[in-house]
Amino acid sequence: MNANSIAGRSRSFGGCATCRNRHMKCDEARPTCSMCKNAGVVCNGYEKSIFFDFEAAPQAGSLRFRRPLLTEKERQSMSVWLTSSVPSRTVLRNLYRIDEESEAVPTSHAVQISRGPFGAFRLGSTAASAISPLQNSPKPGELLPTDNSSDLADMLPIFDQPFYSFESTDSPDSQDLVQPSFNQPQQGGFPSNLDIFDAMLGSNRFEEIFDDVPAPEESPFINAQPSHTFHFPPSSFSQINPSNSNDPNDLALSFGSAVPSDAVFLLKHYQSNVLPILTPFRHSKTPWHVLFVPHVKNCLAALTLGESIDNASFCAFYGILAISAFSIGGMTQNSMWLDQGGVYKQKAREHARSMLQTAYDVPKAAKYKSVLMALLTMVQISIVTGNRDQTECYFLEAEKLIRLNGLKRRKSRKVRLLHHCYAFERILYESTMIGTSDTSQRNHVRKAIQSSGLAHSQDSLSFCLSSWRDLSQDMMRVKGQEEGENDLHLQYPGIWKGTLHPEIFGIPEPWLLLLSLVIRLAREREGLTQDGRTETLSAKEFLNRAKAIEVYIESMRTNRQTPENSVGTNLEHILDALQHALSIYFYRRIYDIDSAMLQHRVETIRDCLLRCDCVGSEQMYGSARLVWPAFIAASEADSLELQSSFSQWFEVSAQRSGLRLFSDTLENLQRIWAHKRNSHGMSVSWIDTMESAVAS
Repeated sequence: MNANSIAGRSRSFGGCATCRNRHMKCDEARPTCSMCKNAGVVCNGYEKSIFFDFEAAPQAGSLRFRRPLLTEKERQSMSVWLTSSVPSRTVLRNLYRIDEESEAVPTSHAVQISRGPFGAFRLGSTAASAISPLQNSPKPGELLPTDNSSDLADMLPIFDQPFYSFESTDSPDSQDLVQPSFNQPQQGGFPSNLDIFDAMLGSNRFEEIFDDVPAPEESPFINAQPSHTFHFPPSSFSQINPSNSNDPNDLALSFGSAVPSDAVFLLKHYQSNVLPILTPFRHSKTPWHVLFVPHVKNCLAALTLGESIDNASFCAFYGILAISAFSIGGMTQNSMWLDQGGVYKQKAREHARSMLQTAYDVPKAAKYKSVLMALLTMVQISIVTGNRDQTECYFLEAEKLIRLNGLKRRKSRKVRLLHHCYAFERILYESTMIGTSDTSQRNHVRKAIQSSGLAHSQDSLSFCLSSWRDLSQDMMRVKGQEEGENDLHLQYPGIWKGTLHPEIFGIPEPWLLLLSLVIRLAREREGLTQDGRTETLSAKEFLNRAKAIEVYIESMRTNRQTPENSVGTNLEHILDALQHALSIYFYRRIYDIDSAMLQHRVETIRDCLLRCDCVGSEQMYGSARLVWPAFIAASEADSLELQSSFSQWFEVSAQRSGLRLFSDTLENLQRIWAHKRNSHGMSVSWIDTMESAVAS
């Protein structure tokens, strides 16, 4: 075999699941491959893929396959049933009527392709005028009507006694779920496929089976300023009824889980409007683009195809929809979408509760990545909706999962991305946590982790100081892979070349490491140590460590090198704001200096916010990453002018994003400023104000 023939060979990545698991070459025949048939094994089919209209089109020349909903035998049976269900004497009449009505519609009028078998024909002119899509658009959570109006009786005939209807359950835990309710009082149970088809065949009317009430047309979401008009799609729960049967001889028409008809619309808004707020990068290689969004799309595809998915996937699915609905509701001040966000959030919480009950079972009920993505999604919901209690709850559950199931495993790139997302958000959360860290929930999680042996954890469980002496030397120490991956909360100084924080957030890991060290030193100062430690640092040792951290913070700020592609972008201004905010945080938490000495840094951060606003006037890329430095700086602002500037930034950000993260932070700042005005000249920090609020 010559070199050219070897170079010309290529491995196929589109084989069936069975051949790929067996590492066999697959001929990729549809619906089942010949290799599995010849080997006498079950062919598990091909990977599902749904192409969304707002995604980039596939490359020219690339192959795309559609996965059939029914097996070959089922489709043959369906074809036989279709041809036999129409009496031969009425075939031409039905086809002529459909064709005549389609041609009668003027070309200037909008039409709907929803007539005839599989909705393949247009509605007639009477159909187009009989119902207005805008007037009959259901609100979020409502159902499409199942009854017949008199105006549609001639156009859309249905059964005199429909064999099913849709109702909402009475259970408080699932009051927003839509379940099929079948009107068969004699049997009182779920109708079989044969019963359904018997009812259809008994009608002897072809159009009765396939004609349906036309759904309102979906209007695309307009990506514009909040003052512009939003055109919303229908937000009902549509029943997708693909086959769930494993028997190829079964004619499948099972009624699966309710799929939100606004899911694609909300997913599009999340991808185009919410994600830019989370990342300063404008590319599509962030963890949200490569992990969370594809995961939610796969969940939607599975639901659409009638497949069962686990609670972790359901949790992430409804969580993303909730965030998107909250964002739309906040941008438009539309209570309908805020209520729908609450519905989806409650669904996500219920699935999260069920997921956590089986998260550590063997064999596992869901993949590790799916469970961690679900928990991080719940963290994100809690953060953007301003619920600190739920935020801490999901943070602790995520830490427990990572330490028990994540650190001991061989970590793929995707797992490391998720661990970095957790660590970044957790360290920021701990920096503004008020009150004792010795809560019952933390103690419970700590005991559960400690009882497992902690064989793979490199850091402590409660942000304690490590035993470093010379910070300048320790910061230059190169960490090994195991230490770098398993030092979850960045307790030990050093350089880890495999870090992904710059790639995900555009922030160098030394900045996050120094913030972690400041948090630990502040807790040492306040006596909030855990893990059974009784010794404390002496005053001399405490001051030596504080001085070492201070020197390194200043040297990092003055010697910072901004990447060339970040000059003049939001990322450059975000880095400036973060480094000045770290200095403010250090001086207030460790030295507790007067806020008057920090006003020049406060002004610098205010200017960074304004420059970011100018750079991203349409979409403030990475504005969520500015909340922490903006809060730290604004809480120390003494003049009314500075306070007004910060207020305006938070108000504009809240309007553009629709997320309560910005408005709730502004409310906290307003309480801090009011406390400052009532302090009679005393230097009051945000910690004093928040502790007073917690105590009251």
